[in-house]
Formats: sequence, C-alpha cells, structure tokens
Amino acid sequence: MDKYKAKVLSIGEMVQDLLEQGIVVLFDSTAPKELQEIAVVHTGGTLMADVAQGDSIILGDSAYTVTAVGEIANKNLKIIGHVCLKFDARSSPELPGDIHLKGEQLPQFAVGDVITIKAAV
Repeated sequence: MDKYKAKVLSIGEMVQDLLEQGIVVLFDSTAPKELQEIAVVHTGGTLMADVAQGDSIILGDSAYTVTAVGEIANKNLKIIGHVCLKFDARSSPELPGDIHLKGEQLPQFAVGDVITIKAAV
C-alpha cells in the first residue's frame, strides 16, 4: 500500500551539500523561498497512514528502508510535506522531525522524480 506519493518540482541549490552529509530535507511547494534553497521541493501528497519502521521510501530509482521515525515527522509530513531524511540507519530518531533510512547508496534527485512511501509487507 502506498502511504504517500509526491513529485519533485525543484531541487534547492544547497541540497547537494546536505546530501554529502547524508541528509535530505523535503518540503512541499508552500515552503518559503529561503527554505526551498536547502530542500527537495515536491508537490505534496496525502499521508494515508503514518510512516513506520520497516516501511520503504522510494526516491526516484532508489529504495530505502525506514529504521526510525521521529515523534513529529508524520505530523510535519501531513501538514507541510516536510521531513528530514537521514541516511544513517539509526534505530532511534536523532531529532523529532527525522526519518532515518537504510539503503545501498545516497539518492540522486531530478525534477519529475516520484517520492513514494510504501507500507512494510
């Protein structure tokens, strides 16, 4: 089951710097311009069910497993399409708005890519 689906609209000029640190910031298109500079900006979507440990997040052609979800990550994703993805496979969240992921490599983003969150099987 797809829990969330959105399309990448733009990639902020500082996204690559954050990605090199294993971090991706997502925001929907309502984010202020200064936040869009650090974010992968997307169309936004409807969060059908909370993101949970074991779910999959597909970013373009790359798939990742959710290892931890911060206490306000689902609320932020639902309201403003915002979450901080950290590619460090932590088993407990570092910050309340974080979703931690495990995967083979860091994602590469392109405008038009689809961001999908799928329920664990």
